[in-house]
Amino acid sequence: MYPIYPTVSPFVPQAQQQTIQYVNGKQSAESYQMPANSSVILMDSNLPRFYLKQTDASGLATIRSYDFKETEQEKPAEYVTKSEFESFKAEMKGVAHESVNDVRE
Repeated sequence: MYPIYPTVSPFVPQAQQQTIQYVNGKQSAESYQMPANSSVILMDSNLPRFYLKQTDASGLATIRSYDFKETEQEKPAEYVTKSEFESFKAEMKGVAHESVNDVRE
């Protein structure tokens, strides 16, 4: 006779679903209801701005506003090939050699 063990499902925590909340200006963000000890990012529907609203343990809310600014795409780094580098190095050696000769004269 074999003992019967109950099957245990492993606990898999579910990630909180994050949705974007939209508001119509700062006044709408200020009136956005939320529980104590929480924070939310509220996107402004009319401006390129978002608000970070946080509440403390007593439910007192603070709001900070941030403006979006488009960033420029970074240019890819430019590299030289080994042959280009060797050519440049030889050219610089020639310039250095000429400079030494000019100083000696």
